Amino acid sequence: MTDKTARSKPKRKSLVLMERDIWALVQLYLHRTISSSQLARLCFPDISYETARKRLRRLQQAGFTGSSSSGRMEGRGRPELIYFLTTQGAKSLEQHRGISWETIPTGPPHTYHKEHFLRLVDVRLAMLDAEQRGLINNLEFTTGREFWRELSGDLTSVDEQADATIAFSYPHMEPIKVLLEIDTGNFRQTRHWEPKIKAFLKTGFPIWVVTGSAPRIVTLRKWTQPLLDEAGVGPGKCVFSVYQEIVDRGIFGAGWQRTDGSYTDLRPKMPEGQRIPPG
Repeated sequence: MTDKTARSKPKRKSLVLMERDIWALVQLYLHRTISSSQLARLCFPDISYETARKRLRRLQQAGFTGSSSSGRMEGRGRPELIYFLTTQGAKSLEQHRGISWETIPTGPPHTYHKEHFLRLVDVRLAMLDAEQRGLINNLEFTTGREFWRELSGDLTSVDEQADATIAFSYPHMEPIKVLLEIDTGNFRQTRHWEPKIKAFLKTGFPIWVVTGSAPRIVTLRKWTQPLLDEAGVGPGKCVFSVYQEIVDRGIFGAGWQRTDGSYTDLRPKMPEGQRIPPG
């Protein structure tokens, strides 16, 4: 009886972690959860998606990651998986990257947060695509928690952290940093939004806000404009775009609204005789 029970328990398959496997675990640490197609693009861009999926499955079978349905569909009508770290994966990061495993979130994300995390990765992938096409150079994408700890020596209130800081440079121009916020649609004006934007403005960096719909932008613009006036900065300091536009048309193909309602594609004006490549 005992022997039968022992045989029925699935055994974890052993796996020697390669550098790109560790890189995949690092991405899960930074983003909390990532879909299979997103992980394939981030960590296995030089192999086919099917081969990448097999490697991701092996990481899971070896106990470094867990998975659940993303709620999205991928090709052939199959549901897309999201991956997250397990305790074993967190301990592996401590071993290979020196991050205390006890500080690393593990297990599936709350259903409420899942889509938020996935959208953040999609924006990062859109920035990577822009870099590959020569629209920008020297891209660095830092998740918010790391950035605020670096900036202040400690974590500020969770409500005052940007989702990410994006550092990059346009061709032939100086590097810049931008704060990225993925709007959940549930921010309240005085409780959440105003403290958040005031904290962002203190950094002096431009602010990009990605929302779920155009009507939501109208509301956020009204909340934000007085804060920009108070800080003595122009309406282009904080710009807004719709998530689906960015996915469909790219970061520099999507329309971005300033707080005064005017539009920009985020491309800078170039010196005479120079030009940004077309989108």
